[in-house]
Amino acid sequence: MTTTQASFSSAAIHVIGQYNDAGKTLVGAYRAGVHRLLGGAASRYSEFLGSRQIPLVSEQVKANLIGAQEKINSFLANRLDIDTGRIVSVMDRVAAGTTSGIETVADRVARVESPVVSSVVKTLNALNQPIANVSVQIADKVAAGAKQIEVRVSGTEEANKPVRSVKAKAAAAKKPVRRSTAARKAA
Repeated sequence: MTTTQASFSSAAIHVIGQYNDAGKTLVGAYRAGVHRLLGGAASRYSEFLGSRQIPLVSEQVKANLIGAQEKINSFLANRLDIDTGRIVSVMDRVAAGTTSGIETVADRVARVESPVVSSVVKTLNALNQPIANVSVQIADKVAAGAKQIEVRVSGTEEANKPVRSVKAKAAAAKKPVRRSTAARKAA
């Protein structure tokens, strides 16, 4: 395999890996966020029932309600972990299959000994290498952004850094179009 072919296929494999990592990071952030949500809801519910005097509700009923809520939270958290684990497994299988396909094609192209085919492949690689380099840079940025989202959702101290915001331009207001008298009569 020539250096150009190796760098082109390795760029493609790197992009696949980065997107796979970014996807798994986002799934992890989702999992952490839902666990935080479930924990917060459970603590607020327990605090609400514990601090209130509700007519016709004994301490035993309150304890039963809190126990039922904990079972529901446990069930939801368990389902979340199982389902996100399956998602990550599918993502890994897709990335492994894609990587294997790229490696197979690169190996087969490297075995071709025809000067015409080699010339065409070298030309295509030369044309596509800048795009591959940009794709690698984009994939690296996506993976870094996913890690920032994960930190922010997890509620760690690093999440307190200011977030850069982009201001969108306001859309120009359009004036209503008035039709002429002749156009209204024709309609």
